[in-house]
Amino acid sequence: MTQGKCVIGAAIVAAWCSVLVGQAAAVERELAHRSAGCGARPPAAPGTSVSTTLRVGELAREYRLHLPTGYDPDSAVPLVLVFHGYTGTAETTENGDTSFSRHADAHGYAVVYPQGTGFDADGKWITSWNDLTCNTSPGPEGSICTPDADEYPTPPECGEPRECLWCSCHDDVGFIAALLDELERTLCVDRDRVYATGISNGGMFVHRLGCDLPERFAAIAPVAGTLAKGGGCAPPTSPKISMINIHGTRDRVVPFDGTPADDGFLYTPTAQVIAAWAGKSSQQCDSKDSPYPTLADGMAGFRCVQRAHCATRAEVVDCAWDGGHDWPRNGEDQFSVDVIWEFFEKNRR
Repeated sequence: MTQGKCVIGAAIVAAWCSVLVGQAAAVERELAHRSAGCGARPPAAPGTSVSTTLRVGELAREYRLHLPTGYDPDSAVPLVLVFHGYTGTAETTENGDTSFSRHADAHGYAVVYPQGTGFDADGKWITSWNDLTCNTSPGPEGSICTPDADEYPTPPECGEPRECLWCSCHDDVGFIAALLDELERTLCVDRDRVYATGISNGGMFVHRLGCDLPERFAAIAPVAGTLAKGGGCAPPTSPKISMINIHGTRDRVVPFDGTPADDGFLYTPTAQVIAAWAGKSSQQCDSKDSPYPTLADGMAGFRCVQRAHCATRAEVVDCAWDGGHDWPRNGEDQFSVDVIWEFFEKNRR
């Protein structure tokens, strides 16, 4: 009888040990995705936006931060970076071009609007991002513009003007890496739920971030921003990173189908961009498209397809809508924010 009690007692101890080990592992996982800034006093009041600068090398780089209402410095929140397009600004992207800050208040994530570098060109302030291709012509498939293409002011950091060049040559990838370090130091960020989206040149740069900093992002969402002719990249097989690519079928600024833009510039068809992202060397997804449902299906002709069953369990999605060079909208309803956030919520690092 005594021996039986000992056996039962040992079983109980073993069970409790198993429970404690499981709880410890859960706590360890919880702490692993929380950034170092958890518990720190935030740089902005919840529900407000602030503009600030960050020294990166010799440059003072600017960005705008919005914390959601109800932000708790002890609770890790998702983080979304939103990139403006050519000649755009962080402030207009927040206050005029998108509704991400209002959406963040409703859904509990932080938003950052980085600012690209700029220069004065005959009284007009020109800003841009250094993507994979817009300052490297000719590329692997030749010139990225036609012989009669419009000429754009050349950023001074790029040196002497050359064929088809129009965007910054600064180390914007280094800026974003440093910015993420700063945000994780000062905010309570869920490091498994960091995302990037942007429009036009900002969308092109988001492509580059997905390839150059895949370990920092769970998913990206380029909008109206396919890469220049011959451009394309694929993320490594690890870590997993998902992409939803969105374009307007009537966009003549950055056409999705490879036809020359109205200004004479040439871009890689989005189908090729998706194929490269989903290819055997990276995500190893299906070779054929299949439908991908979203909450906006049918709004302004919005529809999506995916390359399913990726070996990395990433989602690779290509979406189109009956619109031009803009964030997808149906009248006054800018539904793109809902679509992008729905995708981000489904994809963690």
